[in-house]
Amino acid sequence: MLEDLRLLSQLIRALNEDPHPGLRRLSDLLSETSPDRGELRRLCQLLISIPAEDSIRPGEAFRCRLGAQMIQMALDREEPWFSPPAAQRQLSAYGRALRLHGMALPEALIALLGARWLRPHDPAWALEMAQRAERILEDLSRAATLQGRPHAELHDAIRQARQLIRKILADSPRLPPEETAGAPGMRRSAPELTPSSSPEERIPALAGPLRPAKLFLVSFTLLPDTHPRAGDLQFLDSQTTAHPSDEADVLIEMLEVGGRIYQLYVEKDMEPIVRVRPDQILVLRVEGDSMREAGIGSGDLILAQRVPGMEARDPSFWISLLGRLVLAVLVERYQIETHQAFLIKRLTRRDNRWWLCPENPDFEEILLEPGLHELHPVLAILKPIPS
Repeated sequence: MLEDLRLLSQLIRALNEDPHPGLRRLSDLLSETSPDRGELRRLCQLLISIPAEDSIRPGEAFRCRLGAQMIQMALDREEPWFSPPAAQRQLSAYGRALRLHGMALPEALIALLGARWLRPHDPAWALEMAQRAERILEDLSRAATLQGRPHAELHDAIRQARQLIRKILADSPRLPPEETAGAPGMRRSAPELTPSSSPEERIPALAGPLRPAKLFLVSFTLLPDTHPRAGDLQFLDSQTTAHPSDEADVLIEMLEVGGRIYQLYVEKDMEPIVRVRPDQILVLRVEGDSMREAGIGSGDLILAQRVPGMEARDPSFWISLLGRLVLAVLVERYQIETHQAFLIKRLTRRDNRWWLCPENPDFEEILLEPGLHELHPVLAILKPIPS
């Protein structure tokens, strides 16, 4: 329970980015050796009842309710009415909501807590959550290191995630082989976090090789005798005939663009299943070989997430993309004319400046200007199948 209290306390602090007295009181209670459960429940009920329209700051009611619901779930785990399947659905919904809000640390902590709590109920789901938490926490730790602000709590959470992954694998011999030996996020030779090792040694860089993935098109309305479309992409999927006019989630393994058949790939540390909505997709064709060592070549297609303009230009959002492949939209002004350049590069930060880095020594890095240029995270690389 002590580990749970630490993670819950860290979660509440991460949610309380704009100080709220209710979340601050929750954090104070959780820091006590034996928190008053009655007071915790009363405060949680109060925070859950906050109407969204009463919130002064954007997202305040959401953060208060989410923090309170997680504390309540932690308390309910010891009660006879606790339902693991219902908790699993709730935790999955919380993760999706936090992803939508761009709150990476709370998402990772909730995934780690969920994996700890529901490991006996569904080991495969718990393994997926623990691995996701590990990946997010490593990305955040890498970003903190690049900014010169190492984060001890992140290292501790990564250690917990790795320990939990080992426990799940040791206790669950029936897990399919692909979920153990080659599971995404699992680094069998990854060193433990120790005070003597540097962050650069602990955390491997995001880089190739690429590996096959699947595309999961979320909530697309399927029409009779047609394939779902997103931009200029035509998806090849046999499920369209089975659901002629329903709202459905469609899993796509291959797709056709301009008469050519493409397969989906992601970097080794990315999700093996890419979930997107059609109205949130950007697709560009690659020209040149500046990203050759990342496995991206001329003629490939890039599938990127469409981010609203204000957010895409905001350095506070860019922090979540450090170390990742991004689609950069550079704005260049020549007297009265404005031009846009589209680039695929890896984002990094050095000396308090933002850089787009190629993965080919023949190309130079590009300095970014916050507030002017836009960054969109790359979700997948589409490679044509040789005809």
